[in-house]
Order: sequence, then C-alpha cells, then structure tokens
Amino acid sequence: MRSTLSPLELMLDLKTKDLWSGKFTELKSKLEELEIQKCMHIAQHKWTALKEIPRVEALIFGAWNSLPECYSEVKKLAYGVLTIFGSTYSCVQAFSCMNVIKNKVRSQLTNKKSRIVLET
Repeated sequence: MRSTLSPLELMLDLKTKDLWSGKFTELKSKLEELEIQKCMHIAQHKWTALKEIPRVEALIFGAWNSLPECYSEVKKLAYGVLTIFGSTYSCVQAFSCMNVIKNKVRSQLTNKKSRIVLET
C-alpha cells in the first residue's frame, strides 16, 4: 500500500508517531544495556560470554525491519546509510592487506598470488 502523504506531511507524521519514538527509544536502551554487559564481561575476563551477546548490527537492522511497509522508502534510505560504512571498510581493509603483502615480497608476488592470499 503506497502512502499518499507529501514529504512534509510524512516528516510531520514521523515526528508525531509513538511508533518511531517508542521503537528507537527501546533500541537505544537495548544498545546501552549491551554495552554495559560487554564492559562487565571484559572486566571479569569472560571472553567466551562476549560471543553470546547479540550483535549490535542485528538489533539495529531488526528495529528498522519491524517498521510497517508504508515506510519502505525511509527504510531503504536507512539501509543505504547503515551499510555504506561497512562495505567501504571492507574495501579499504582488503587494499591495506594487499599493500602490506606486496611490500614484503614485492618481487615475488604476482596478481594471481595476490588474489590467492586475499581469499585466505
């Protein structure tokens, strides 16, 4: 179902909806709680317990996924903003890794070997 609201009306609608304030206030509380749990586990050297804590990314995407479909355009925009940094980081990390590898054994490394090293 497509929304017939103008962009201004949509923004006003977003500001006044309890859905938005409640959902993201709850998300903020969960994220703060997770941070406290992580700090407690680290302080007590419970490294395996850290793996059991839910991932922050999963909670954030879960909050956005739970919004009604009438906000699909806003959700798409949020997904774009949320994923751009992770994908950029992966790219930069791969190039940094490749540069370090190439510097160490530059004379022996071919493009084929570079590809193999990056895959491992």
